[in-house]
Amino acid sequence: MSSLINNQFNSRPRTIASAKGVWLTDLDDNRYLDGSSGAVVVNIGHGDEYVSRAVADQLSRVSFTHRGAFTSRRAEQLADRLCTMTGYAGAWFVNSGSEAVEAAMQFALQYFRETNRSEHTWFLSHKAGYHGNPLGSLSTSGHARRAAVGSLAFPFPVLPTPYAFRDAQGITDAEYAGMLLTEARALIEQHANHLAGIVIEPVGGATLGATVPPDGYLQGIRRLCDEFGILLIADEVMTGLGRTGSVLAVDHWDMRPDIVVLGKGLGAGYTPVAGALVSEELLEAIAVGSGRILGGHTYAGNPLSMATALAVLDVVQRDGLVERAKRTGEYLAEGLEQVRDRHPFVADARGLGMLRALEFDRAAFELGQGVVTKMVTDVAMGHGLMLYGTTGGMNDAVLVAPPLTIARDEVDFLIDALDRTLTQLQRTESSPKSSSVQPAFGASGAVRA
Repeated sequence: MSSLINNQFNSRPRTIASAKGVWLTDLDDNRYLDGSSGAVVVNIGHGDEYVSRAVADQLSRVSFTHRGAFTSRRAEQLADRLCTMTGYAGAWFVNSGSEAVEAAMQFALQYFRETNRSEHTWFLSHKAGYHGNPLGSLSTSGHARRAAVGSLAFPFPVLPTPYAFRDAQGITDAEYAGMLLTEARALIEQHANHLAGIVIEPVGGATLGATVPPDGYLQGIRRLCDEFGILLIADEVMTGLGRTGSVLAVDHWDMRPDIVVLGKGLGAGYTPVAGALVSEELLEAIAVGSGRILGGHTYAGNPLSMATALAVLDVVQRDGLVERAKRTGEYLAEGLEQVRDRHPFVADARGLGMLRALEFDRAAFELGQGVVTKMVTDVAMGHGLMLYGTTGGMNDAVLVAPPLTIARDEVDFLIDALDRTLTQLQRTESSPKSSSVQPAFGASGAVRA
């Protein structure tokens, strides 16, 4: 019995022995296609030799310096690279996406203090979204994990969530965007005298599953922020650096937040690293004010993580993975739409680039929230496919977001394994109240190495 604490006390996850490209191999030599890049992290695939060499080289030189005493060439190079790619003025590095959202909120609060408006301390966010585990970012999250802190979370008001599948039936994108923006304006007007910013995911992630806002919505939020003098923070922890087929997801709508948060794809699973990209206006306000950032983390900006992230970006740019994500994403979308059309209990197929999702009609199984998602992910594992189920407690869906390096024949395997998974589950509809569908391991299950 291991002393390791897992999320589920009554389950023991499989142990992975090795990983290469889009494939994971466990201790029993079963292979699984990583259909979700872990938790939408491994953008450049597993076991990249170029990144491994960069890690080893940096490790042989220096792995840690304290940012309060030293900088490093790698940290400066990474900041310059990211700002050149995105057009932002500065980059602030931390260790995780949660910390990066928290840092972005602190930047916003400090900006208002530096400009003599310290009463601006509240944030708006979407009713259904996820921005991290610390208290501040969790307070902007409409997510099941919020229950862990209960009344400790700040009672920030919430914006309606763009969720076209449920809320926009029978109306145009323009009409739907208009409805959302009308509600947003009313809420901003009500709280304008103490708002610091709005925190949003440009494309929904772990809570609802790859929900794409209607055209005009994000631009409208940007205009409202400008009108009322508040800041816009884009949480691109999941979407940033190519996942949606553009460097930043907001690029699809030609709009520019004041702060952009990066995470998962920056380290791509090779190191814990994240960051906040900050506009020139914010940095200038701090520079002419106190001239000092009040936050910071011990391991933030360490040379080993900086060198690793630089190597990840080298691979992204060298292999044209942003454009590749756009092309492969279109091919993946076609396959998922065909799967949806073949299986009546698949209610929706949606997404952008290589961030895709299927949502299920759990009423077809007469089961509670989250049960169908768990059935799908368990059975898919038996067919050699790893998927990432939504965790927000608001729907039953799975994210389909393989590494941006995936080949077309591997996409075909993904679609076929998903189709076999849903076919197996569909057979249970005649006994809809049974949630004990077993994965089909062995000859008909996970692929033998």
